Amino acid sequence: MAKKSPLQRVREEHGSKEELAEKVLGLLEKPEDEWEAEDFDHRIRTLSNRKLLRLWESHQKVQEQYGSKSDLVEKIVKARFPGGNDDYETKISGFTLPKLLDLARRFKV
Repeated sequence: MAKKSPLQRVREEHGSKEELAEKVLGLLEKPEDEWEAEDFDHRIRTLSNRKLLRLWESHQKVQEQYGSKSDLVEKIVKARFPGGNDDYETKISGFTLPKLLDLARRFKV
């Protein structure tokens, strides 16, 4: 069986790109440097199917394996700095979920 394209996966798993974009928008917080909420919404709605799927899957994986983004950040900090490091925790708290998952994989969390 051939591997499905991102478009096929979006249609099969979520119905349409618009529905997936709505789900992803519900998960994301508007960045502080983003001036208008409409610009942020437009930017997310026009992402490629592959990127939308990656964001959705990252969120699902974090929910299943770690509970929340803050729990994941805490585990990464403890793995890298057993005594804790508030500056590092503050820094990585602003990272996206896919980037945090990459860090978790790197530090074997």
